[in-house]
Amino acid sequence: MILKIDNLHKVYPNGTHALKGVDLKVDEGEFLVVIGLSGSGKSTLLRCINRLIEPTEGTIEFLGNNITHIKGEELRKIKSQIAMVFQQFNLIKRSSVLTNVLAGSLGRVGTINSIFNKFPDDVYDDALLALNTVGIKEKADVRADSLSGGQQQRVAIARSILQKPKLLLADEPVASLDPATSNSVMQYFYKINKEMGTTVICNLHFLSLVRKYASRVIALKEGKIVYEGAPADIDEKWFKTIYGSEAEEVEIR
Repeated sequence: MILKIDNLHKVYPNGTHALKGVDLKVDEGEFLVVIGLSGSGKSTLLRCINRLIEPTEGTIEFLGNNITHIKGEELRKIKSQIAMVFQQFNLIKRSSVLTNVLAGSLGRVGTINSIFNKFPDDVYDDALLALNTVGIKEKADVRADSLSGGQQQRVAIARSILQKPKLLLADEPVASLDPATSNSVMQYFYKINKEMGTTVICNLHFLSLVRKYASRVIALKEGKIVYEGAPADIDEKWFKTIYGSEAEEVEIR
């Protein structure tokens, strides 16, 4: 087991109770997908795991260690083992693709070396290998903002690969992409999971992608887990329970 969450709550300063007693165990090597309506708590869950936000109550254990309220150097060490890919890519748009990917080595080379672009040869080699893994090595020297949305997301994925994480979190990584590109980008997460053995937790909306890539699914509704099981077992009844009686499934091929 790589991750264990017990009775996790998150209440924001405005009073929004985003997570309400979430219990979750994730085994090493899983491709877990989290589904649910916007506002169901999916992003909050990932941000609590990655300690971008502080949980209000409950515990988060990563690799057997309680990381719920750690700070300072201890937190930096844990975060170096947990990578995160966001919906909006979070690239330095005026910098080259390679420079953006090299940012994933911060935990290995340190902040000062990263600021002055002082990277060992093996880190450069790893960055080019990461770009090759996501199929855009030839774009290494071009500016990030010259790429399409799908290519920019692949740069973000390559950056996470360079981090060499034990756990990769992806928060709606294809939400801003067209259907064809969405499927292409998801294949790289699948490749990282299967070929590199990296545990993946990914928030998604489209059940067609969930059924294709997930090994297990949980569904959040109003901050609580309402479904946990196999992707294939989400039938129309479960779909309506999770998304509402008037929802219609949209398929991505």
